[in-house]
Amino acid sequence: MKKRIANWLVFLVPALIMACGGEELQPPRPEKAVRVRVAEAEIQPLDIQAVYSGTVEPIEKVRLSTKIMGWVDEIYFKEGEAARKGEVLVKLRSKDLEAKRAQAEAAIAEATVHYKTMETNLKRIEALFAKKAATQKELDDMRAAFASAKARKIQAEKMKVEVDEILKYSNIAAPFDGVVGRKFVEAGDLANPGMPILEFENTDQVKIVAKVPESEVGSLQPGMNVRIQVRASHIGTNGKSTEGVIDRIVPAADPMSRQFDVHVIVDNRDGRMRSGMFARIMVGGSRGEGLFVPRTAVFRRGQLEGLYVVDSEQKAHLRWIRTGIENDGFIEVLSGLNPGEKVVVEGAQNLVDGASVEVVQ
Repeated sequence: MKKRIANWLVFLVPALIMACGGEELQPPRPEKAVRVRVAEAEIQPLDIQAVYSGTVEPIEKVRLSTKIMGWVDEIYFKEGEAARKGEVLVKLRSKDLEAKRAQAEAAIAEATVHYKTMETNLKRIEALFAKKAATQKELDDMRAAFASAKARKIQAEKMKVEVDEILKYSNIAAPFDGVVGRKFVEAGDLANPGMPILEFENTDQVKIVAKVPESEVGSLQPGMNVRIQVRASHIGTNGKSTEGVIDRIVPAADPMSRQFDVHVIVDNRDGRMRSGMFARIMVGGSRGEGLFVPRTAVFRRGQLEGLYVVDSEQKAHLRWIRTGIENDGFIEVLSGLNPGEKVVVEGAQNLVDGASVEVVQ
């Protein structure tokens, strides 16, 4: 009996192994390599400059409000849209004021007719008085009536001026050429006196307000040319910086940080720089060297910057790096990379850490 069971096991065990583990015996499929282009991280000469962080602000910025209470009837411009000086941006419902203006115009018309009648009567009485056909009292009464008619006419005209002045605040116009920043109300909201309705900005020029330590502010002067870099506005421009001029240096330092506000004026007629963007200003300096890679090799993930490095076994490895200045399509790598390492400049969007690559020219 034991011999018969052993014979069965000889045939059964191999069959079970083949049935349950057949897939594991198959050889793994080779990983498909991702085609990429690479470039070598290299040392390049650069100007070692003093760099200060700042924020882009419009050259002019106002918060528009009204002096009257009223319902917002219409908002003619969306946020970010441009308007010329004098164009109406917001209209408040003003039927009551328009009715008062109509009443004032009617009062002016009535007072004008009365004034002209009194003027004619006065001339007639003066002529009769000269011929001794009217008494002194009649002349005095007519002069008083004429003066009253004249005052009534002036009062009606003043009333219309007052209504027109109030009516101006129902139409909120652009104070200069610029763009609508933020809206604080929508059509149908109730606007109150002094309550901001919208922000309006002139961004043909912008100012960059940078913080400079007290130990270095003495080297800066109004009128000095500086280089500006606003990374968010240089997409597609190979990271080239632009020129700016120091407009003024606030004479009082922040008592907590001991830093001075330096205002730099930059031309922005192309509209690339927008309020709130992070900026760097770079001043003077000496010659030095830095490690650079093509700008296309670096990508952002949230607040982090990274790139892929290809090793001798044709594997791509993700590296998180810290970057510095940009110059003519290259970006400086301050940490996380060594000279001579090969970085992926094309095809990185298809990679994951450890992926096999095929380097193409």
